[in-house]
Amino acid sequence: MSKTKMPVADFAIVGQLLDVIIKDGYKIKYLRLIFEEREYWIKVPKELRNTFDPRIVPGCWLEISGTQKRKKTGIVQLTAEAIALAKQQQKSELEAIVLPKLSPKASILVCQKSTCRKRGGDAVCHALEKGLRDRGLGDRVKIRTTGCLKQCKQGPNIVVMPDKARYSNVSSTQIPALIEKHFSKN
Repeated sequence: MSKTKMPVADFAIVGQLLDVIIKDGYKIKYLRLIFEEREYWIKVPKELRNTFDPRIVPGCWLEISGTQKRKKTGIVQLTAEAIALAKQQQKSELEAIVLPKLSPKASILVCQKSTCRKRGGDAVCHALEKGLRDRGLGDRVKIRTTGCLKQCKQGPNIVVMPDKARYSNVSSTQIPALIEKHFSKN
């Protein structure tokens, strides 16, 4: 089998910083950024960690440029090449974007490893997006793709948070009932 490289493209976004993800107590690994009402995790390479501006704190507006690469799993990884505070005139235009009020616990974890994807994981993701959007929950409940949930033979697998309810062999036709069950009280 030949190894094919996944295509790499450039990106440039201006968004509001939600959080800085730190590993081992001091290494800046990712920036959580909101842009056009979507959350992005942008990897900070080692070269940029040493020159990280201390004025960059959650809530500030950032201009980030870098590369995006689609992994074999289908997930797009964003890696920063330049991080700067947004210019003042751009910031005033962007303040019209309001951060959605999200409950950090309201989310649905969907396995995106190969076995679950082969068994219908993509259809489950699309059904979740549509079901949440139709009920007006698209901004309050986040769909998070994960790695293996350790039930490969029973995929696709999901976990509904904050209830920590695990479901296996999920089909897209079951999604409306699951959303009703867990989020109708909200």
